[in-house]
Amino acid sequence: MGELLRIQIPNDELHRRLGGGIPSGSIILIEGDRGTGKSIFCQRLLYGLLKNDHTAAYISSQYTTPEFINQMESLGYDIIGDLIRHRLLFVSLYPLLVGVSRREKFLLRFLGESRIWEKEVIIIDSISSILPEDMGETELRLLTIHLKKLSSLGKVVMMTINPEDVDKRTLRVLEEISSMLIRLSVKVFGGDLKNSATIVKYNNARGIFQKIIPFRVEPKVGFIVEIAAVV
Repeated sequence: MGELLRIQIPNDELHRRLGGGIPSGSIILIEGDRGTGKSIFCQRLLYGLLKNDHTAAYISSQYTTPEFINQMESLGYDIIGDLIRHRLLFVSLYPLLVGVSRREKFLLRFLGESRIWEKEVIIIDSISSILPEDMGETELRLLTIHLKKLSSLGKVVMMTINPEDVDKRTLRVLEEISSMLIRLSVKVFGGDLKNSATIVKYNNARGIFQKIIPFRVEPKVGFIVEIAAVV
C-alpha cells in the first residue's frame, strides 16, 4: 500500500469526505465547464498538501505569479513561505507558450521540463492548454506513458479539464488512465446556485469517501464543504 498524502486543514472536512487524503501514485482528472470551481478545488487541495508538508508544482494557464499569490490570499491561503522555501513551484504558462511557435512542439517541451516533475504533487490547471489543437496518437501516447511513469514513482498528478476544450477521444483516454475522476457542476438547490463535486471513480481509496461533495467559496475563508447534499 502506498502513502496517503494528507490534505487536512483546520475547520475543514474535505479530507474526510475524500477518504482521509490522496493515495500516492494517483492520477486525478477534475472535469467541469467554466465557472464550476475547478481551479478553486485544486487550490484548496494544494494548500492542504502544503500544510501537511508535501511539495507541489502548480502549472497555471490562467494566472501570473503575482495574480496567483493574490488569488490564494483572497481565499485565506498564504503560500508565500512555501514559494520562498521552494516547497511550491509555480509555473505560469504564458511566457512558455509565447516562446513556442507551434502548439504541437509545446507538449514535448513541457514533458521534458524536469523541474516540474520533481515535486510530490503536480497540478496542471488546465491540461487542455498544453495539448496540441489536433492531438495525434503519438502525442497522446507520449502523454499517457509519462503520466503512468509518474504514477509508478508514487507521484500525484492532478489535471483540470473542460470537456468542451478537447476531442472525445483524448477525453476518453484521460478518463480511462485516471485513478480518480471528479466532475464539478453548478446546480440550483434551495433557490440558490450550489457547486458540487461528484466522484465518478476513485481507485485505491483508503477510506470511506462521499460520492457527492457540495461546496461553496467565501473570501478569506476559502473552500467550505456544505453539510446538505446537492443532488
